[in-house]
Amino acid sequence: MRNPSLIFMGWMVAAMVGVGLAVARAWPFWVVVLLGAGLVGVAVVMTRKTWDQTRENHEDLMTGIRQLEQLSEIDEARISRVLEPDALGGHIQRLVENVKKRMTSLEEERTKIIAIMENLVEGVVAFDSKGKVLFTNSSAHRILGLDARAIQGRSVWEIIRNQQLAGLVEGCQELAWHERRQAEIELHPPVSMVLEVYALPFPISNQKKGSVLVLHDVTELRRLEQVRTEFVENVSHELRTPLTAIVGYLETLVDEPSLETPNNRKFVHVAHQHAVRLSRLVEDLRGLSEIESGKVVLRCELVPLREVAQDVCEMFQTQLSKKNLQISNKIGVEFSAWADRDRLIQILVNLVDNAIKYTPAGGLISFQAMSLRDQEISLQVNDTGQGIPSIDLPRITERFYRVDRARSREEGGTGLGLSIVKHLLQLLGGKLRVQSELGKGTTMEVILPISRPTPTPL
Repeated sequence: MRNPSLIFMGWMVAAMVGVGLAVARAWPFWVVVLLGAGLVGVAVVMTRKTWDQTRENHEDLMTGIRQLEQLSEIDEARISRVLEPDALGGHIQRLVENVKKRMTSLEEERTKIIAIMENLVEGVVAFDSKGKVLFTNSSAHRILGLDARAIQGRSVWEIIRNQQLAGLVEGCQELAWHERRQAEIELHPPVSMVLEVYALPFPISNQKKGSVLVLHDVTELRRLEQVRTEFVENVSHELRTPLTAIVGYLETLVDEPSLETPNNRKFVHVAHQHAVRLSRLVEDLRGLSEIESGKVVLRCELVPLREVAQDVCEMFQTQLSKKNLQISNKIGVEFSAWADRDRLIQILVNLVDNAIKYTPAGGLISFQAMSLRDQEISLQVNDTGQGIPSIDLPRITERFYRVDRARSREEGGTGLGLSIVKHLLQLLGGKLRVQSELGKGTTMEVILPISRPTPTPL
């Protein structure tokens, strides 16, 4: 770095020497003045130029030091502005050492993260804002059957030609940072599998968004579910015929006059009750199996909810009278939902049947409806029954899960009613919400679309 003071002194000395030589040679006075003024002017100009360059270099140096301080997470900006050159060199050296330590720490963290990612069972693929591959782990290579070196920097269409996967990658650009999308995708030859895919955005420099796909191979799980569904369906079908015959013969024996002893009639009556319950269980298993296997054909239309609720009320008049229960239909005529009428009746029948079983004599069951946001409608089945403990609420739609097992069996329940309701609502594009308080009753809320759902692109 050139010193402006030395440069100025050098030019001043040159000016004095030049003036002295001019005087010694008896040059004219005006020549001596011009020569001296010219040399002094050159000294000033050169010194000013050098000073400006020195000041700019100093500002650049201080800016660099402040950036190093920020990287080092050291707040020494005030000290660094007044440090002498010798002390400044030592300060810079300390900052460089701190930055090296920080970079070493970051490299160690990066190594740990890569080791974790490489040992994940799920495949991870990261894309930049243009949809090019930035990172993949070994599970992604195994799932997609691709070479690690062959896919870096390539687009999703070059890796595997699947419109849903490409749509998930592109859709991440429109998601907020906390949002994600989920889809189940079937890949076909040369790679045949079922993937559960989660897509979420991640930040890149300059406010750009990248995307991350997390791939979970559920091929074997779906195969086992299909085997289970087919097994249940086949067993239910095979049991249906003999059970029908058993129930029919037991009904005949119950009324048979030859059963003279009370015990004989009691035994036949108990056998008949259990045969009927077993028959209902088989029918429910068969129905649930058909729903899960996708064999249910929906005929959706705008269904007047008041009419459907009234039909269900009439179906249960006998049971309501036996238990001294009241039922009320408070749904207005203006409420309609986009659904399959028969399946909606099946849903409400299951809900009302549960309400009757768990509501004591003198209780009330009611239907209500209200409009919601997002073009949805809420259909509620309220009762004044015993309620459901909060600990049991998350599990009531599981197969065979019963809150009160003894009473459920006594009432002839199969434990599949709410599971059937949940699966039917999934087919109809709706959902089930449950609110309950012990000793005060339960509200089963069925949420359905008001109009035909429009498919949203991935």
